[in-house]
Amino acid sequence: NNGDDVNSYRWDLFADDYARIITALTERYSGPPRAVVTHSFSGDCALLSLATGRGSGGVIQQQQQQPPSYPLILLDPVLADTEGATIGAERLAKGTRRLGEREEKVVFATPEAASRAYFSILQKGMVRTDEVDDEVLAAFTAFSVKEVGDHNQDGNVQYRLKCRRKMEAAVYQNRISIGDILDDLTVNNNSIIIDADVQLIFSSKRRGKDMKEQKTNFVRDWREAERVISKCRRSSRIHLQENVGHFLTMEAPNSVADILKKLLPSPHFKK
Repeated sequence: NNGDDVNSYRWDLFADDYARIITALTERYSGPPRAVVTHSFSGDCALLSLATGRGSGGVIQQQQQQPPSYPLILLDPVLADTEGATIGAERLAKGTRRLGEREEKVVFATPEAASRAYFSILQKGMVRTDEVDDEVLAAFTAFSVKEVGDHNQDGNVQYRLKCRRKMEAAVYQNRISIGDILDDLTVNNNSIIIDADVQLIFSSKRRGKDMKEQKTNFVRDWREAERVISKCRRSSRIHLQENVGHFLTMEAPNSVADILKKLLPSPHFKK
């Protein structure tokens, strides 16, 4: 699909992509992956793919004939409830589009300057920054900014954010409630909808304008996590990751690495 088409950013299409990736890896390496690790809404899309055996058009169903043998490790998936997938999604999309309108007027002389400006926005949503090191910032610079077609008056290249905010807004706008979908798929009291070993890493610090709202959101999000895990294979678990927020891989990469070592199949770490 056209990358500028907001309809390309539907979660059911991302579910199709997940199925294609797993199929391609399985064919390339003569077997399924040993583990799959996701972050944020990509985890919801993986669950959607596994639950339905399809994304939007019933495509790529072959890999669903056998339950996944690999563990699916979800780093703080979205897990929106009904309100979060409707009213909350609309509010977040609207705010993101407004941010994009302001950013369209701003360009930077170097990729590093652009990266610092955008990363400062990202940091406002972080709980901690003590482990954000030069490697993280270098990766953010390498993958988050791009050259823009219009040069400045001196003919020099200018830079801005690679991902356009209207596309980011489309992701929020198209948010789903995976819990609602799993409930709808429940047939004859059979609670296991996703026959996979799902290990869900839940960040303890939830978003909110103050401590009271953060605590309320923790209870809401934990309830959704339990709701989803109850529809997965019995070995599935929720793991509370203390003192980190949604961007845990940047906030506390060492802590994330430690928990992955415990959850990933041991051959990954044999010398």
